[in-house]
Amino acid sequence: MAATSRMLTAEEIAKAKAAFRLRRNIGRFFTYLFLTIFGLLFAFPLYWTVSSSLQTWQELRSLQPHLLPTVPQWRNYVDVFTIVPFARWMLNTMLIIVIAIPGSLITGTMAAYAFSRFNFWGKNTWFLIMLGTMMIPSWVTLIPQYILFFKLKLINTYVPLTIGSWLGGGAFAIFLLRQFIMSIPRDLDEAAHIDGANPLRILVQVIAPLMKPALTTLAILAFLSLWNDFFSPYIYLNKKELFTAAVGLRFFQTMPME
Repeated sequence: MAATSRMLTAEEIAKAKAAFRLRRNIGRFFTYLFLTIFGLLFAFPLYWTVSSSLQTWQELRSLQPHLLPTVPQWRNYVDVFTIVPFARWMLNTMLIIVIAIPGSLITGTMAAYAFSRFNFWGKNTWFLIMLGTMMIPSWVTLIPQYILFFKLKLINTYVPLTIGSWLGGGAFAIFLLRQFIMSIPRDLDEAAHIDGANPLRILVQVIAPLMKPALTTLAILAFLSLWNDFFSPYIYLNKKELFTAAVGLRFFQTMPME
């Protein structure tokens, strides 16, 4: 009787394990099905972009959408670099980014370091004024800035697009870095000062290495802003060979096609 009882218990355990595996497999199936469906939905814009890039101009302008090109136009990828200097436009954009991002990081860090560590006359007032500039719409300063750069003969140059990055990098950059520096204990500054380090050396060798997360975040935000910027290059750059990728792409979209 005891052996029979142990056998029944083993059978029950086996059945429970089988039921558990069945429920687990069913759960995994619906989980994977759910993820696959949503993955396809989120991947559809990428598919539509690739499919549209291989269609003819008539198919793109057709009122009836084409999920697949009738005849894939692989030459479209060649034409975009031969009809217009798109490679040059991308290089122009990268040039602006290479010039502007280091300026934002360097001057923004220096300004943030001054606001967070030094005490000077009107410190809080100047900081509030700086933050207040974030509330001024760009349209308000557009005409005065254009007149200034026009009189300095800097139109059709990259100076209007990059000089602001070397003058503090903007109020948001200074605010972000200042808040991060304030979270760093002052004990590190005092220890370095006791060892004979001056404020600049403290910034470079003590503070800056600890600011890598904030600097990386600021660099990514600056990169996205500069890469997608359309308005400023459109205002200050009038020569086709100086266009950035955003302005050049719009120029290419408005070109008459056969």
